[in-house]
Amino acid sequence: MPNFNGRGISLSVQLYALVIFLTVVSFTVRLLMNVDHTRDYLNDQMASHSQDAATSLGLSISPYMDDENLVIADTMMSAIFDSGYYQSMRFVTQEGQVKLNRENPQTVESVPAWFMHAFELTPPTGSSEVNDGWQIAGTLYVTSHPGVSYLQLWQYAQRAFLSSLVILIVSLIIAHFILRAVLKPLHTVTEQADAVSRKQFVHNPATYWTKEVNVLAGAINAMVVNVQKTFDSMTKHAENLTRDAYLDKLTALGNRRAFESQFKLDLHDLAEHHQANTSSHTIGLVSLASLQSVNRDFGYQAGDAYVLEAVEILKNSFKNISGNKIYRIAGGSFIFTLPHNLELCLDQVQLVHESLQSLSSSRYPNGFGSVVVTGYSEQDTLTELLARLDTLATTDAANLGQAVSATSFQAGSEQTIPSLGLQQWKQLINDILATGEVEFSYQPVKAANSTAIIYNELFARFSYQNELIANAPLFAMAERLDLTEELDKKIIMALGELSKNGLDKPVAVNISRQSLHSAHFSTWLSQFMRDAKPYMTELYFEVNETALLDNINGATNNINLFKTHGIKLCIERFGVSFSSFKYLRGLNVDFIKLDGSYVRDLMQNPDNNYFIQAVTQICHGLGIKVIACHVEDEATYHKLNELHCDASQGQFIQAPLKLAHNCLKNECDNVVNTLKSPTDLNNHGT
Repeated sequence: MPNFNGRGISLSVQLYALVIFLTVVSFTVRLLMNVDHTRDYLNDQMASHSQDAATSLGLSISPYMDDENLVIADTMMSAIFDSGYYQSMRFVTQEGQVKLNRENPQTVESVPAWFMHAFELTPPTGSSEVNDGWQIAGTLYVTSHPGVSYLQLWQYAQRAFLSSLVILIVSLIIAHFILRAVLKPLHTVTEQADAVSRKQFVHNPATYWTKEVNVLAGAINAMVVNVQKTFDSMTKHAENLTRDAYLDKLTALGNRRAFESQFKLDLHDLAEHHQANTSSHTIGLVSLASLQSVNRDFGYQAGDAYVLEAVEILKNSFKNISGNKIYRIAGGSFIFTLPHNLELCLDQVQLVHESLQSLSSSRYPNGFGSVVVTGYSEQDTLTELLARLDTLATTDAANLGQAVSATSFQAGSEQTIPSLGLQQWKQLINDILATGEVEFSYQPVKAANSTAIIYNELFARFSYQNELIANAPLFAMAERLDLTEELDKKIIMALGELSKNGLDKPVAVNISRQSLHSAHFSTWLSQFMRDAKPYMTELYFEVNETALLDNINGATNNINLFKTHGIKLCIERFGVSFSSFKYLRGLNVDFIKLDGSYVRDLMQNPDNNYFIQAVTQICHGLGIKVIACHVEDEATYHKLNELHCDASQGQFIQAPLKLAHNCLKNECDNVVNTLKSPTDLNNHGT
């Protein structure tokens, strides 16, 4: 979907500019024409005035043209001339001799010189032949003085300017209200169209008195209805696929298939992005041993209530541990995973154990339920862990003390970083924030059927006292201690330093749940982006779907703020929550990245094909691009292209590579955006 970003000049500005231009031009032309017509009138008036004076004075002085009485003629000329309305009077004999002459200066003090220069008056000269008896004594020339006419013209121009200005202002005010009335419905329709581009489908029920606007509003409403129907239909189809394939119908938890798919992906992520034996997590098995008896003695409805009560215990016990996952893998069996060392989860596991034990009664002949737990690291396999939990359960390890003894089976018992308590983790994280270093590796996201790189995802690792800290436990504990926002800031500032040194490629970093919903982080980011604007031009944020769903409204506000700084958004692990996709409507994001569990076994699982196809159709209808990660082989790569995914990421495209801190522009050109056999990727099999 093209993104016009509000380019161009708005219609309201163009209309206002046109009205103002036409009004000002009309005002100026009207004023100039009126002044010019008045000037012509005054010129004609001066011509008549000078001619009348010449004729009258010529007749008056005719009897006094002889030399003896010429003084009388001179006196009569002076009397008329001194009235001040004349510039000159001359009597010239037949021989060309000037016998009588009067002159007045042409300057007019009360009229600006620029005005007289712009509207110059040309007073004509009136003439009259003067007779001396039966002979022509000479000719009398009279020229009117333009001073009075200039003054009259100046005063008229001032009055005309003021009156025209009042008319101009009144006209503009009236035009403003008319334009506002005309443009207001158009602005409403424009906002509706803009809302569609932001994945918001708003229906506009209003009708307008402008026919064309009504037609446009009706067309957009019809489009909104059709798009919404298509979106709802495709969303329902995708949700049905997800629910049938990966959800337990009673509890709405992930089923065994979802657990196996996602857990294998989690182990793969740990092995791919972290050193071996550097992190440890917790997995537990909850068994409702009395479920079969309850179903038999009290009915299946009571059995369902029994299961839902156990689910509520698990959710309440682990609600303060971010990243916990709970699955129902069989009728009365539940698996939960926690992103912490077993030692740090003992309080929550203890709570589950005590809650299950407190509900035991004669109604539950084999007890209400039992829990066993063990730790695991990236070197473990799913088969080994399930066997370990089954061994603990079958050897009657139903109490917490026996469950904790399972730590002796951990493959990760020889860790690079020893198990730390909560306060020790807090001190370590604060030390990392103060003096730790950030190292980056990157992996490109490649456009489908092209060698073009959309962006490069950066993976940040923290180094403290020359030792790399495993991300999984670090961020899990940071979130528990409300310090992930500070870690995100440190990562972004480190990226800013790389950008200053010439890293001008589009890059993406992950931001945590806390940062996504934090007003303080948004305020800090706004200031940082204003300072970094000259050198950080293409930045992407990837946010986890489960973090986004914690508070859609709060996340939407921050996402909109991110967008004002030119930051593009990608929702990663899309589909992992098994929730409705309707939240995409109205969310201004650019990409979604499919959870790797849908990609890794794509060729063996046809249901994933249908799910991915439904997701791409939904997202493309909203103008959102779809990225497939964990692309590990050629067959999967080409299958994703057939399913219309817009981009791919994974080992088959390129494994993560280290990015140097002192990466300069010329070095980045050779390192970042380098693909493994890009030509083969696009041409092989075509």
